[in-house]
Amino acid sequence: MTDLVHILEWTGTVAGVFGAALVASNTKYSAFGWISFLISSTCIAGYAFLSQAHGLLVLECTFILTNLLGLWRWLLSPYIVRNRSPK
Repeated sequence: MTDLVHILEWTGTVAGVFGAALVASNTKYSAFGWISFLISSTCIAGYAFLSQAHGLLVLECTFILTNLLGLWRWLLSPYIVRNRSPK
C-alpha cells in the first residue's frame, strides 16, 4: 500500500507541474495542460483517500470538476465545433 501511495503522490505532483507549465506556456499545446491537471487531481485524490487526508480529498475532487470544465471548454467543445459537418 505504501508503494501505491508514493506512486500516486509523485505521479500527481509531476503531472500537476507539467500541466501548469503547459497552460502557462500560452502555446497551441496549452489546452492539453487540462489533461495533465486531470491526471494530477485524480492521482492526488487517490493519495488523499488512502492517506485519510479528507480536506485534501475534498479539494482534489473539486479540482477534478474544474479540470473537466477546462477540458470541455479548451479542448472538447472547440474540437466538436471545428469538426461539425455543415448542414
